[in-house]
Amino acid sequence: MSFFRRKGEKTKYAFLDADCIGRKCWAAGMYQHRSPMSCGGSRNTGSPDSPCCLNRAYHGCPDGPVGRREVPCDCDGSPHGTHIVTGVPEFDPELARKRKAEGWKLA
Repeated sequence: MSFFRRKGEKTKYAFLDADCIGRKCWAAGMYQHRSPMSCGGSRNTGSPDSPCCLNRAYHGCPDGPVGRREVPCDCDGSPHGTHIVTGVPEFDPELARKRKAEGWKLA
């Protein structure tokens, strides 16, 4: 786990690793802890909001390797085609430069 913060702010946001600054799924924000209500809807639990990656908090980071790749299929013991294995998005140096220019840095 790595933490990032914006220049001039004290809040540290939790991310998967240091390469998250250059990934397209970057979404720094305050996660609200909610609990389900028996009659439908949801309510705030009163817990303080957590600064983190909102994609990670609400959907979770994908399992698997970094990036996307095709692997041969051996499902029934006989190879027939390929499967696409998708993990966390690859690091993009251009996105990292853009976010660093916005004031984001590793804390």
